[in-house]
Amino acid sequence: MPQIFDKMGRDRVRIQLLETGFELIKQYGMKKTSVSEIAKKTGIATGTFYNFFPSKEEFIYQLVVYKRQSVKAAFEELTAEGKADREKFRQYLCRIYFEDNDVFQYLSDEEIDILRSRWKEEYWKNEQNDEQTSKWILGCLSGLKPNVNWKVFANFTKSISLIRHGKEKLYGEEYEATIEILIDAIIDYLFE
Repeated sequence: MPQIFDKMGRDRVRIQLLETGFELIKQYGMKKTSVSEIAKKTGIATGTFYNFFPSKEEFIYQLVVYKRQSVKAAFEELTAEGKADREKFRQYLCRIYFEDNDVFQYLSDEEIDILRSRWKEEYWKNEQNDEQTSKWILGCLSGLKPNVNWKVFANFTKSISLIRHGKEKLYGEEYEATIEILIDAIIDYLFE
């Protein structure tokens, strides 16, 4: 008999699936992480997984969205009492770029190519969403330079994500210093 979830139960199981899937992907990568293993470790039947996500690829996309929402919530918390200044925003960027919250850094180039072929175009590049998010963030900062271009800001942040994905191709002992220099470049671009 299939499990029936109320709204709270459904939300709880969905979050468990995402968290469990993230941990398994970190360990094994996307290809070696099976839907049945995610479901089993969450305590549901494999078929029930598909009541939440129509495919493994959609699950990965929803995992990306889920992790981005946690980053957004951290920013909302940072700015709850007013706009963030240069130093607060720098600390925030360090926090999000050094936290373990990006599934792409655990995917191989081959796995990303699989997602690229199966995901909708807007999953990869959504200018309207990028603009809205960038302008929202910039609107929550104090002491910005005049004429900050949201696209440059968005490219800066995407660049760090791309670097995180290719981390193994960099000199590991200087990885953190490199990310900090890039964060400082973002800060210097944005703030007077």
